[in-house]
Amino acid sequence: MPARRVLTLTLTLTLSLACTGQHPGSAAAPASALPPYDLIISNGQIVDGTGNPWFQGDLAITGDRIVRIAPAGFLAQARAGRRIDATGLVVAPGFIDIQAQSYEQFLTGDGRVLGMITQGITTAILGEGSTPAPVTPALLAEIGKVDTSFARVARDFTGEHGFGNWLDAMARHGASQNMGSFLGAATVRVYA
Repeated sequence: MPARRVLTLTLTLTLSLACTGQHPGSAAAPASALPPYDLIISNGQIVDGTGNPWFQGDLAITGDRIVRIAPAGFLAQARAGRRIDATGLVVAPGFIDIQAQSYEQFLTGDGRVLGMITQGITTAILGEGSTPAPVTPALLAEIGKVDTSFARVARDFTGEHGFGNWLDAMARHGASQNMGSFLGAATVRVYA
């Protein structure tokens, strides 16, 4: 069976029927009465992430929010700044990488992580084994012997707020993915 091409939404949003209150078969206002949208994705096989079967449909986005999910063709006459015809494509929420190891890119590299985002991975969960924070002064000295550039960055990751400082540093650097992290079990052992 050939692989399906998937169109994933890389905006900071969740594709869920629950968030819009609109179900594909529900009665709604005619398309001509709808407000203009920034983007309409039409005729896609919508997978909403809830476990329900996919359905053929249209969805409308205003700003960074999905504001309408409707049966296929329902938004054909609605005004939109841009349209994407998703015929033959799957429209799905972004995927979550629960064992991401992108903290170097999020901290000092290319925070866009194009190799991930272009595959539809919109959320990275870090810390499955270790995290670069918190660090002790002794560990920081050891890191400095191997990687002086990281040691300069990691100076802010010491002490009781080291882990939070690390998360804040990644947010300041900028990333195209949503991110979260566990405190790595190995990090706790090394810290102790």
